[in-house]
Amino acid sequence: MTGWSAMAGTHDYAVADRASAEALAEALAAYGFARVVARPGPPEGWLVSALDEGPYPADDEGHRTIDAVGKAATVMARAHGGYPYGGGRGEPGMFTQLSEAPVVRTNPGARPPVPVVRIMPAPPPGALALTPDSAAEVDAPVDLSGLDEIEWSRLGHAHGPAGDTPQLIRALAQNDDGWDAVLDELFGDNLLHQGTCYSATAPALPFVGRLLTTGGLPAQRRLDLCLWLVIAADCRPVSLLGDADRAAARGRAPGAAPWTTEVHLAVGEQLPALLARWTAEPEAIRYVLACLAALYPSQGRRIVEDVATMAADHAGRQPGEYLRLAEALLHADDARALRIAGEIFAWDDLGPDWFDAPHLGSAVKAGHVLAEGTLRTASATA
Repeated sequence: MTGWSAMAGTHDYAVADRASAEALAEALAAYGFARVVARPGPPEGWLVSALDEGPYPADDEGHRTIDAVGKAATVMARAHGGYPYGGGRGEPGMFTQLSEAPVVRTNPGARPPVPVVRIMPAPPPGALALTPDSAAEVDAPVDLSGLDEIEWSRLGHAHGPAGDTPQLIRALAQNDDGWDAVLDELFGDNLLHQGTCYSATAPALPFVGRLLTTGGLPAQRRLDLCLWLVIAADCRPVSLLGDADRAAARGRAPGAAPWTTEVHLAVGEQLPALLARWTAEPEAIRYVLACLAALYPSQGRRIVEDVATMAADHAGRQPGEYLRLAEALLHADDARALRIAGEIFAWDDLGPDWFDAPHLGSAVKAGHVLAEGTLRTASATA
């Protein structure tokens, strides 16, 4: 809750030069934005900011509505070689930084067309079982052979040289009371900090696969590791989606962020061993494995019938919708996958711009919807 009684905002777009900025500012003002300004930046080119005075109700419907107005403005920005570059939300009257700029266009009293937004009710959540867990009774050592053969100090993570990585992996293998803190340090702080990949990230992932398949970690800890694999696998699609508009404006194909392709491939290499455990894993872990399999359909197609059965078992609930999406991706039915992803978009707050990102295949967009949804719904365990 924000405490606002009403809401306004800005829609910001990056363009190449002043001429493009002036043209876009003219177009946005004519469309109905009361004030549009442009100034040099960021970090090159020009930034165009359109003031959306609203007011909108400060609730889910209001946020969805201002998102829809921004989506229409994004279409105009793309026509002028621009791409989204953030924006802001707040109480009406707080955006005083739009008072002065080298380029100012005004349309006093105007308001851009406000679409009617239908918020579809979300399906009810569904609990996913973490029992039975026969693997927790196994007391087998984790195979960490080769861990010391990697020159970790020559690799990097979020805080510099990755020489502490083998120590942290060994600490996970010990399966003691500090396990959760070690996992957060290894991935949340170091190897996948804020969704960024590093040179040490991909080399560490085979050892995560071994932790999952040997050593007798309890189900909750195996689930946590599987979720980090989903995050890792999704880093490449996230970076492509984030670059798509910028790439289109510059006339090039979207590019993946450094190390994300290597990380994506490294997760896929763990998939066959993980899927071999399908029948031995409790439902919550199978659910996450279904997501991983759908992100690698050529490898995951072996469980497509199992995923379809699981989707039917959870029909009418949120996990069932994401499993339907996984099934469509496993069948390489990209059109159906995008349609299901669009239905999910209507009830899950996933942001206004990236779903329409240009020059990216349906599987990339639908796969990201699946990964995001799986991370949210897999935590509801029974």
